[in-house]
Amino acid sequence: MTDDPCNHDVVSCQKLILDYLVSFEDGSMPEPERSDLKRHLEMCPPCLSFLNTYRATGRTLKMLKPREVPCDLARAVVAFVKAREGKAR
Repeated sequence: MTDDPCNHDVVSCQKLILDYLVSFEDGSMPEPERSDLKRHLEMCPPCLSFLNTYRATGRTLKMLKPREVPCDLARAVVAFVKAREGKAR
């Protein structure tokens, strides 16, 4: 992570967020890395925006609480996430 908020690489930021977002959000990320990521988020508006969108999406999905997710929808979501992850690497 860089200390200069104006000197960041969008691809590196996307990879950083995809690689660490789940452990950051679920609390399993070790504290030193968590502090580093928090500092990065404070200085990187695109990453902070992505985090806020991720959180809003999670809240929305929790409100839906479907009893059964259609197989086609589940496959489409998994394919989308995998495709996005591949673009960030």
